[in-house]
Amino acid sequence: MVWIPLLANVVIALGAPALARRLPYRMKPAALTASAVLAAAGWMSSLGLLAASFVDRVPALAHRLGTTTVAQAAALPPSSVGLAAVVAVGCGAGMLLAASMRNGLALIRAERLVRRLPAGRVHVLPQRRPDACAIGGVTGGRVVITAGLLDCLDAAERDAVLAHERAHLIGGHHWLRMTVACCAAVDPLLRRLPDLVEIACERWADEHAASGAGQRRVLARALGKAALATLQDAKGAGTHPAGRATPSSTTCGFHHHAVTERMAALLDGSPHATRVPATVLLTTSALMAVMIGSAVHAGTDYLALLH
Repeated sequence: MVWIPLLANVVIALGAPALARRLPYRMKPAALTASAVLAAAGWMSSLGLLAASFVDRVPALAHRLGTTTVAQAAALPPSSVGLAAVVAVGCGAGMLLAASMRNGLALIRAERLVRRLPAGRVHVLPQRRPDACAIGGVTGGRVVITAGLLDCLDAAERDAVLAHERAHLIGGHHWLRMTVACCAAVDPLLRRLPDLVEIACERWADEHAASGAGQRRVLARALGKAALATLQDAKGAGTHPAGRATPSSTTCGFHHHAVTERMAALLDGSPHATRVPATVLLTTSALMAVMIGSAVHAGTDYLALLH
C-alpha cells in the first residue's frame, strides 16, 4: 500500500493539464492547488514510510525503538529503496525549507509595501516599462501600474486592467501561488503545477474583470496592447522579455502569462461551463479516496510491524 500514493502522485502530475482544461474557470485555481497539496502530501508520506523502514534496519535505532527488524526484514522494502527514500526525504525537506524562506521573505517585503502605500487607491510608478500588478501581503494588497502602461491604454482599457488586478487581490491568488510553489519544491513531479495555477489565476481574474457588458473585448484589447508595448520596450532596450526578472510569488502581473490564450478566451465569449463534468468529479474523488486511504493503511501496517 505504500506505493499507491506514489502512483497516484504520478497520475495527478500527468493529469493536471487535462484537469485544468476540463474545469470551469472559477474552480481551476483552488482545485489545482488542492491537487498539488494532496499529491505532495502523498509523496512525502510514502517516502517517509520507506525511509523509516531503512532506519528501522539500523541495529542501534531498532534496539532503541524496541522493534524486531531481523524477524520482520522480509516484510520491509529493500535496503536500497529505503536508502533512496531517506535521501529523497532529506532533499525534499531542504527544498521545502528553501521555498518557504523565499516565500516568507517575499511576503514580508510585500507586507511592508502594503503598509507603506495608502489603501483605496492605485499607485502609479514613474517607469517607462509597461506593467501592472497586484501585490498581496498578509493584511491586504495594493494595485500598482506604471506610467508606461497608462500611456498606451485608453480610459476604458485602464479600468479593465485595474479591475483585473483587483480581482487577483479578491481571489487571494498570491496565497495559492505560494502554496503550489512549496508543493513543487517538495515533489519534483509537480514542476508544471505553478505555471498551470498561474494561468488559472489569470483566467479567473480576466473573467471576474470582464463580467460587465462589453468588457471582454476591452480587456482583450488592453491585454494585446500591453503585450505589444512590452515587446517594443524590450526591443528598444535591447533585451528579451523572457530574460527579465521573474515576479515574486506575492506579485500577480497582468500580461506575464498565456497572453494569446487569454485573449482568445475573452474574444470567444462568456464561458458556458459552470459545473464540474461528472467524469472529472468521480475520477478526482476516487483518486483522493484511494490516495488518502492507502496512505493511512500503509502507516497502520508499518506501526503494526514496529510492535
